[in-house]
Amino acid sequence: MPLSLDIGPRITRVAISDELIARFKELIAKRVFMPGHRLPPERDLAEALAVSRPTLRQAMGALQIMGVIKARQGSGSYLSDSASDIMRVPLEFALTLKNVAKTDLFETRCTLEVKLASLAAERRTHEDLEAMRQALQRMQNAKGDADEWCRTEPLFHTCIVQAARNGVMSTMIEMLSQMLMESRKETVRLLSEYDTSYQSHENIYIEIEKRDPDAASKRMTEHFEIIAARNRQRNSNSTPETVEASS
Repeated sequence: MPLSLDIGPRITRVAISDELIARFKELIAKRVFMPGHRLPPERDLAEALAVSRPTLRQAMGALQIMGVIKARQGSGSYLSDSASDIMRVPLEFALTLKNVAKTDLFETRCTLEVKLASLAAERRTHEDLEAMRQALQRMQNAKGDADEWCRTEPLFHTCIVQAARNGVMSTMIEMLSQMLMESRKETVRLLSEYDTSYQSHENIYIEIEKRDPDAASKRMTEHFEIIAARNRQRNSNSTPETVEASS
């Protein structure tokens, strides 16, 4: 049956894999294809674009590797609903090829989160503050429980990212957080100073609540300095790649 979506003119160039990928990007930008929604059947898509199904399959395979598309067994292909999934695997390969140390990822995360804390102080809403308070309460309840702390502590940072309302930085920090998650878990399991870590997070919240961007970024900087000092002490006899990035 003919496809009802307006997906633009038919593709006629010979080298069409790149053009197919570019067309998908255009359709996503125009919200013809929506995040999390199922894509049209392969047969209908190929016919609408005037390309062979093997050619379409090749382009969709590349998009799947990039994280743009997710295939569900027996259900078809879906557009990803998580921005952090897109290009995460290729990025991880690129960083591996460059032999990037975890310390480099950690420093990048620090830089981004310091700025995000400043933006959050400027842009936060009452709903954002409530979400942060709830995250802090969960952290309070999780003291001494490493597994629960690993689940709850990142929620506070996520609240700050959301309050900052910067789509580019939020996507970048989400990708970095995923790549650093295992190392964060390993270090948190060795954490003994829960009160110090909790207070560091609460200090950031206080400045965001007061709408003080400079103070919020300063508190976030101090937070990461505490982490870095703890890591240096713990890994004084280790290589840079083993330095952990906990919160």
